[in-house]
Amino acid sequence: MANKDPTKPSLANAEDSHATKGLIRLTMACNEKCPFCNVPQEDYSPPTPPEDQTDEELQRFIDRGDKTITISGGEPTLLRKRLIRMVERASAGGIQFIEIQTNAVLIDTEYATALAEAGVTSAFVSLLSHIPEHHDALAGLKDAFPKCVAGIDALLDAGIRVTLNPVTARRTQELVVDFIRFVGERLPRVRSISMSAVQPHGRAHDNIDLLPDYDVLSKQIREGREVAAALGIEIINPYCGLPLCVGWEDGLAVSVEAIEATITTTAQGLNNHGNKSHGLACMDCVLRNRCGGAWHAVWRERGGRGIAPPETIHMPWEEAKGSAQVLFKHMGESTPLDWSAASHSNAPSKWLWTDTPHSSKHIRAAGFGHLVLRMGLHNIEASKPLLTLARRIGQTNEIASPQRNIQVHIEWPIPEETPSESVEYAFSVAAALGARSLTLTGPHAEQFRARVHALPRSVIGGIFSD
Repeated sequence: MANKDPTKPSLANAEDSHATKGLIRLTMACNEKCPFCNVPQEDYSPPTPPEDQTDEELQRFIDRGDKTITISGGEPTLLRKRLIRMVERASAGGIQFIEIQTNAVLIDTEYATALAEAGVTSAFVSLLSHIPEHHDALAGLKDAFPKCVAGIDALLDAGIRVTLNPVTARRTQELVVDFIRFVGERLPRVRSISMSAVQPHGRAHDNIDLLPDYDVLSKQIREGREVAAALGIEIINPYCGLPLCVGWEDGLAVSVEAIEATITTTAQGLNNHGNKSHGLACMDCVLRNRCGGAWHAVWRERGGRGIAPPETIHMPWEEAKGSAQVLFKHMGESTPLDWSAASHSNAPSKWLWTDTPHSSKHIRAAGFGHLVLRMGLHNIEASKPLLTLARRIGQTNEIASPQRNIQVHIEWPIPEETPSESVEYAFSVAAALGARSLTLTGPHAEQFRARVHALPRSVIGGIFSD
């Protein structure tokens, strides 16, 4: 039997990054029938691909030099010998960290040892609740709970690091803290929990009542993280977890979407296939560029309850209200922009305030989430380069994921002699550009504010900023 200590991560059995790993689904067949499964067996025919096909997938990961991989399903342990063969090939190919995603029901001492000897370093186990009847109901399998716990024990005994994946549903949404305490008492060798929540896809699309309430989870997650910290358990917020404002506003370092937003534009969290969106409550959140928002069904079915910005943005000319926002200013030749510093800044809310047109590609590549354009809307001809920039930003926003959307704000310094009718025209231009805000500035702005407030709501919409 292996003698590694799974509670002490090392090169032998753990990795430091929570970024998305290469994924191979060995089979879509499963011995459980979770009512929330987002990749149900019935969606795949045949459920199990030929072995040479999954071997080719593995070889592609090996050829590109990957050091981590996840083998999932369905339930991969249904193909006991084939799983062992794949793990052995991955290990021989230089992949150092090999994770299996499993419900652990079919894992006993002998098979756990075989997995460890083949090269498995970690297991992602779906222990859905610490209450047996809840676990079995969510797993769709009678007596699954004791078998799952026994499988976890066997994996740990074999030196395989275990991360638990309790997929929180409405029936377990008030039990998160109790679940963490259970792990600390019954499974003290487990040092990591990935706090997933039911997502409205697959079977859950037809069982929408399984979705947890974010207003309930928010309190549970915050308290649960405190309990976990006291127990020395790391809690992770995965892509299939929760918006940052639902208990994770100070947990960016262990929130997969927030991590991936700073290191890549191709990771799963940033290419969410249109599954998530930002609602009105997200628009002025200072963490908007680190969070994909919520599943569409959360907005549609629950009205976005429980989603509220932990901190809101402030305009560049306002007094700073927090530490999450950083400003880069470029006005003509007097304040040149340090693109290198901008690109390397890791602030959640990064702003560019400028009166000079730049490449929309460069602005996006530097990670700016807010663009403030100082322009004279009374002189459209002179403002054309900036208007073109704003239009291009809007076009690329349409194909970008929520985190990569750049909000355009317009600052209009009002000249002394400005026709009053120019104000209404300025708002129509800003609205056509999809601007988030239009702010009138300068010593002559005050005389136009009454004019602005008198405009119909259909004209100023929600973009006027005092």
